[in-house]
Amino acid sequence: MRKMLLFLSAVAALVSCREELCYNHFGSAVMEFRWDAEPESGNVPAGITALVYGNDSEFSGESYLSPSGGGVNFGKKGVKCMLFYNNDTERIIISGEADGPFAVRATSTYGTRAAPADIRTKFPDDPVLNPPDMLYSAFVDSIPDVGQHEVSDLQVKMRPMVCSYRVRYEFEYGGHRGVLARGAISGMARMVCLHDGSTLSECATFVYDCEVADSDVVADMMSFGTPGYPVPSRYAGGGIRKIECSHILNLEVKLVNGKTKEFYFDITDQLAGQPRGGEIVVSGLRIEDNDSSGDSGFDVDLGGWGDHEDIDLPVGGQQGT
Repeated sequence: MRKMLLFLSAVAALVSCREELCYNHFGSAVMEFRWDAEPESGNVPAGITALVYGNDSEFSGESYLSPSGGGVNFGKKGVKCMLFYNNDTERIIISGEADGPFAVRATSTYGTRAAPADIRTKFPDDPVLNPPDMLYSAFVDSIPDVGQHEVSDLQVKMRPMVCSYRVRYEFEYGGHRGVLARGAISGMARMVCLHDGSTLSECATFVYDCEVADSDVVADMMSFGTPGYPVPSRYAGGGIRKIECSHILNLEVKLVNGKTKEFYFDITDQLAGQPRGGEIVVSGLRIEDNDSSGDSGFDVDLGGWGDHEDIDLPVGGQQGT
């Protein structure tokens, strides 16, 4: 009998495991990521952060995975849901991870320059941000039950949390007199919720660089879209949320004589039907002969524009003066 007990003890030692030494003691999942971007396009991010929330929706840990996928250990608290986002960005700031999956949101870094004077005067409390990097996210709100040492296979669709606006400033006269250009848009969403892609009500001004192309100026401006879209099923306060924002578009053009000319446009109507990217076009811009007269020996400096001459322009028109 004693020999039999020793034999059974030895077998138990072989088939059992120690919790602190077993990676998969509480179950795990193997993730396979699918992307809206094709891998050959070069737009697939380099790495993924997985946030794991336990059965009480309490944050229980994070894992780092490759863009193709990998394993996530659930831990003692089990798992109720998981949130994923790419972690290879330079301008994205993530917050709220410890407050539950519905509190996780993203914003962008503060702008490398101040907002244009007219926008700063009209919206003094709005922060100025750089355009965000490409950000993807996925929320898995229900995880199949797994037992100890079991593995669940999950396919996860990573969707973009940012969008792009193609901005075109069309000159009817004098566009060739510009050598550098930069722009700004007010009233854009400051943050995006990663669990569903909805934007919060806070507004921000985004500043960005432009390209002088022939007689026009163009830019591809990344953002989180417009505030409060779509109205999410979860947000503080309940009820119906209505966001009223004015979208002012700015253009600063450095001229061949070293002076700067500014244009302002009210594009609220254009963005009303384009909350998640699209095309913005303003036309009728003019740089008159006397605007660019003077010293033509201007040396283009990409490092900074320095002092410039403010040209007051009415907001709301379709044409600079």
